[in-house]
Amino acid sequence: MVEKIRLKEASEKEKTLYCCLGESLCVVQILEDALSHAIVLKKTEPDQKKEAGALLKEQRSYTLGKAINIAKKESLLPKPLEIELSEFLKERNWLIHKSITENKKEYRTESFYNNLFEQTKAITLKANELRISIELDLIEYCEKKGIDMTNVKNDMNEHYGI
Repeated sequence: MVEKIRLKEASEKEKTLYCCLGESLCVVQILEDALSHAIVLKKTEPDQKKEAGALLKEQRSYTLGKAINIAKKESLLPKPLEIELSEFLKERNWLIHKSITENKKEYRTESFYNNLFEQTKAITLKANELRISIELDLIEYCEKKGIDMTNVKNDMNEHYGI
């Protein structure tokens, strides 16, 4: 029976939506990875590479919410960044768990697509901003430990056009 079912090809609007959703999911995962790295870097010392590697492996298996809670509990990030990450978690959870199924009855309407495009673009932008904030916090942290971050800053300036 299943072999006889022919799925309808996605429309151009659906393909564009899937690309937006995919971009947003990728950027959120990159943010989660940046947070994992920040936690590990702040919990270990440079001479603890083996321990850091094991901790990073464990840390990467955590959800964004669990990682945020670890960062909060151990005061690993500036308070404003903790707050922003906590607020963003709600948006991330909506994206992952409800973005498509929340308004199934309106799935093919113009307003559904427009709202979803806007929301996913906003999530993508916010996730990028938060990742950069984490990167800048890590640069400051490393500089306080006496590490020269000039090359990293130059790379960021070149990459982001800052």
